[in-house]
Amino acid sequence: MSHRFTVLLFSLTAIVLAGTHPMHAADHLDAPDLRQQGDGGSDINDVYAFQSPSNPANTVLVVTVNPFAGKVNPFGTVSDRTFDPTVEYQLQIDNNGDAMADVTYSTSFTAPVGGMQTLTTMRNGMSIASGSTGSDIAVTGGGTLHASLFDDPFYFDLVGFNNGFAFTGNDTFMGADVSAIVLEIPSVQLQNGSSPNIGVWARTVVGGTQIDRMGRPAINTALIPSASKNAFNTGMPSTDFANFGALAEASILSLNGNDASHASTVAAILLPDVLTFDTSNSSGFLNGRRLSDDVIDAELGILSKGGVTTDMVSANDVPFRNQFPYLAAPHAVPEPHLTASWLCVVAAGLLRSRNRR
Repeated sequence: MSHRFTVLLFSLTAIVLAGTHPMHAADHLDAPDLRQQGDGGSDINDVYAFQSPSNPANTVLVVTVNPFAGKVNPFGTVSDRTFDPTVEYQLQIDNNGDAMADVTYSTSFTAPVGGMQTLTTMRNGMSIASGSTGSDIAVTGGGTLHASLFDDPFYFDLVGFNNGFAFTGNDTFMGADVSAIVLEIPSVQLQNGSSPNIGVWARTVVGGTQIDRMGRPAINTALIPSASKNAFNTGMPSTDFANFGALAEASILSLNGNDASHASTVAAILLPDVLTFDTSNSSGFLNGRRLSDDVIDAELGILSKGGVTTDMVSANDVPFRNQFPYLAAPHAVPEPHLTASWLCVVAAGLLRSRNRR
């Protein structure tokens, strides 16, 4: 192992061990205000934007919430397996490059009855779809909406990450479920004139107050210090670089072996936290994000400047569907190994914390 790589690995491990709890992935449980019992419905896990594989003229937008639905997470809380009726779930679209929403799709749910919920989706304040969870719903102007419980499409060896990058290729998220809203619509409804370029992010709102938001995977999780994570979640993309650019740059500097030029360049690419997407292009991350994109490998390589390139997990634990709504079906029974994996993560984090005292 080269001296440079040893230094890089030490720096990465130091970032992981900086807090009392181990690092989380994508955006699951990313900030203190989202780790309380009953908050899973407002906690955004992941956002996806990709060209429809069945109709290139359509864009598919996905947002997932309720991390580890129905299972105990490392903070001892459990997310529901239904959507929170107090939360407004928004998918926001910027189509002129100013990191401000020009199109907003907002979905609200009634309280569950027998596990079923009624939902309504608005586009810029006008109703375009209504129906029940678990069913495909026609969208006014073209397209289809589906909101339900699914297998978590995110995959990552989080245990290996928190064990000094001793990756084994075991997917910590195997067997995990999430609640997801899947919206497929004609791309022209998202665009500004003939330009196919848009920016996408999701946010959750309760009583007019923004609780969480996310564009690209792992920005708040990996680049924003713990003391600023809540502030990041309540912030707006248009002010990201001004408010959080220096913090992100410092994190990247530690991750890449102190290459200041690289840190500055990458911070300017990753902020604002908006998932940029060319609707005419079927390629994936950093062009939008497809379900099958191995974003962890991509971001490990980008942030470490090629020092770490893979966690050895290259695909989801179950295959994605080829047709709408694309995500895999949920797991009927919680899988015991998932809880065991999380207990290993917590135990390792606490042990290292004690050893540092």
